[in-house]
Amino acid sequence: MLALAEGFAESPVAALLGPDVDPAALLREPPSPPDVPPRVAERLRDPDLAAQAAAVRLAAARHGLHLLTPAHEAWPRQLHVLGLQPLVLFARGDLQALARTPSVAFVGSRTPTPYGRDAADHLAAALAQAGTVLWSGLARGIDGIAHEACVAAAVPTVAVLAGGLDQVYPPEHSQLAARIEATGGCLLGELPPGRRARRGHFPRRNRLLAAGARAVVVVEATLSSGAMHTARFAAECGTELFALPGPWASERSQGCHRLIAEGATLIEGPEDLLRSLGIQASQTGPASLHLARCADEQAILAGLRLGPRPTDLLQRECGLDRASFLRALFGLQGRNIVARLPGDLWRLHAPPPATSR
Repeated sequence: MLALAEGFAESPVAALLGPDVDPAALLREPPSPPDVPPRVAERLRDPDLAAQAAAVRLAAARHGLHLLTPAHEAWPRQLHVLGLQPLVLFARGDLQALARTPSVAFVGSRTPTPYGRDAADHLAAALAQAGTVLWSGLARGIDGIAHEACVAAAVPTVAVLAGGLDQVYPPEHSQLAARIEATGGCLLGELPPGRRARRGHFPRRNRLLAAGARAVVVVEATLSSGAMHTARFAAECGTELFALPGPWASERSQGCHRLIAEGATLIEGPEDLLRSLGIQASQTGPASLHLARCADEQAILAGLRLGPRPTDLLQRECGLDRASFLRALFGLQGRNIVARLPGDLWRLHAPPPATSR
């Protein structure tokens, strides 16, 4: 009833629910403005509020959803650290996934670069293969990679949605959502069935990701991205924060670089991340080496996008030691991605000319 009066994340009624506040007492003697907005005060006094709440419960049951409140035994206890706790959560799947450890929130760009996608593949796979439950938002890009890694490893994963669980968004991830449930995972959200997410619901979803898991990993993020919102919430509630560095000129690496500058732990590879989290590492050595080489190559490609460069200047711009630089450079040359010009210049390999008919 309180969630309905709030409008499901439209107004700050949840702020009234401190540890000593009885929800039933709050309904018996509803607060008035300015303690709550006028429309919320009106809803709290609506004689049909109980009937509306019963209708929501029936709709949840019809869609096979669990309805959780802070008094429910499956309520994620780690959410109690939030300044603005949810009043109600809807869940579908195995509720035990919400309490499983180790758990890590894995977030990043919806449109990752090839480097970001490759890094996310290796990091998420290493975490999943070590039995880590990954929390993410079921969005395109990095989120989808995290969930896919857990499904492939037959490890539960938690997908936190901004909208109702009866209509998975994006729609192309409906099958992924079904596979998450089939492998013991769980879908989680604040909105009831039939409600689509609005812009303001996504930051609220991100706060659940930040508090739901023991650590947050950010793989590629612009300065204004949702992943950065998740990172800010993580800092506020004391969740460990890890960020992956990338090419300095990449817009999608700027958010991670800002987080690292502000104190987030720098990720050097899958094995390093597992060690920092205190998780038993599996055989991640080759993956870690591949990730490092991929980052070196991306730094070279970023430099050459500015035009041909002599070898020494290109190395200085990349910030790589001589051995790593040459290994990455000759690897790119061997795959015909870069070409050497007279005068010790390097450039991106030109695409073949179009064939005329």
